[in-house]
Amino acid sequence: MQTTLSMTVAGVRYPNPFVLASAPPTASREMIERAFDAGWGGAVIKTLAQEEPDGLRDVSPRIQGVRSRGRLMGFTNIELGTRKTVDDWLEAIAAIKRKYPDRVLIASLLYGGAPIEKQWREVPALCAQAGADALELNFSCPHGGAELGGLAEIGTHPDLMAEVLGWVRASTSLPVYVKLPPVSDVVAGALTCRNGGADGISAINTVSSIPGVDVETFRPLLNVNGCSAFGGLSGRMIKPLALRCVAQIARTTDLPVSGIGGIYEWRDAVEFMLLGASTVQVCSAVMENGYGIIADLCSGLAGYLERKGMASPAELVGRSLPFFAAHGSLDRGVKVVAEVERVSCRRCGKCVVSCRDGGYQAIAADAEGFPVVDTARCDGCGLCAQICPFESMALRRV
Repeated sequence: MQTTLSMTVAGVRYPNPFVLASAPPTASREMIERAFDAGWGGAVIKTLAQEEPDGLRDVSPRIQGVRSRGRLMGFTNIELGTRKTVDDWLEAIAAIKRKYPDRVLIASLLYGGAPIEKQWREVPALCAQAGADALELNFSCPHGGAELGGLAEIGTHPDLMAEVLGWVRASTSLPVYVKLPPVSDVVAGALTCRNGGADGISAINTVSSIPGVDVETFRPLLNVNGCSAFGGLSGRMIKPLALRCVAQIARTTDLPVSGIGGIYEWRDAVEFMLLGASTVQVCSAVMENGYGIIADLCSGLAGYLERKGMASPAELVGRSLPFFAAHGSLDRGVKVVAEVERVSCRRCGKCVVSCRDGGYQAIAADAEGFPVVDTARCDGCGLCAQICPFESMALRRV
């Protein structure tokens, strides 16, 4: 059996499922062409609008890294949409598609403030004429125009979302994806999109956040002349939230999902696919490491599929969904207890402290400093196994 990374989603063929998200890495024709030369299967252009809200221009600086123990975990940004005009992008779309007819090019659209029907009808039709393969409606950017009642505000108002989607749907036959915000009831938004004629869902957008505050100066870490604004968090930190949203959407609609949020390596992509994503979009990893990561993404996914005896990524989509259920239906008859693997244990004492102060007081240190589990008191919560830095705590079923 020969393995391929190509797949067809919503009538569009992707040479591989890795797509650049609408973000700084897709800000120009030149950048997208370099990405396609590197091997990316698709790209969503930097979000365009026909008119920019009065007074809203990019500030400097506008991107702040979020770190944990020195490791870059993601970014918070307050960057706005493209600086290019609609005409600029229409010319770029046509040129890119002439040069890379086998790559997927998706136009991203949003408008600040109250939605204007004329804008949402005209620009999608123009993008289709220019050669775009699909559209992505950005109903979920958490900063900038969101303060004026648009962007993310659309994604949290089903009636407004349905109205705008209807305008776009009437203007073009291109596949239309809706990019949703990571709200708690993401299913309601997805169902609104399905009922309104959307062909797919992109999830999730960045998460409204504050990257931090300088405790010496009291000023925001993302400091624009002393002040800041709530920004969009991306990267590794939002992956668990993104996985949850993708799974919920995939379980409750039959629409294809483009998964977004914390995808840095092929294993991340596989997790999204197993939970229902057909394609995945990448941004933060490229901002940190460049377009060249596509080689490892593709080779890693191809090797995994071959090892699993699968012909294409399509065979992965949704395979883990049956293993998620309502909390009340989980098996209460299963019991596990902690077990120490002394060979790898470094006697750091972390498990003793965490179980004592955050668990069930079931672990104590012996005379040599090794942890000893009182199985009668161990409640099987799993905390010790998660905090052990040396993977010396195992969970044994009893």
